[in-house]
Amino acid sequence: MNVQAEKPRTEDDVVVHATFAAATKQFNEKFTSATPLATVLAAVLAFFNIESDGTTRYFFVANGDEQDPSTTVGAIAEDGPGHSHSVKLSLRTETISGS
Repeated sequence: MNVQAEKPRTEDDVVVHATFAAATKQFNEKFTSATPLATVLAAVLAFFNIESDGTTRYFFVANGDEQDPSTTVGAIAEDGPGHSHSVKLSLRTETISGS
């Protein structure tokens, strides 16, 4: 039997909640606070089964602002109930026009 136990939460964990307008489900995953948003973006794109075709740019928006991919999840995390840390992100797209 191959049952994988959920990792216990540590003080460094941040729960990332990401939504995408074209999806019916939400991404919910734990990352360490030092994880850059670029790493989270790769996981979110895989979760939503999105493959970049070079014509679309994918990025996160949090609290109404576009987030830099080098920003860590810990830098934008908010305190939640029970001293948990979480961040709510919206996955957005932008069409890249040819030159």
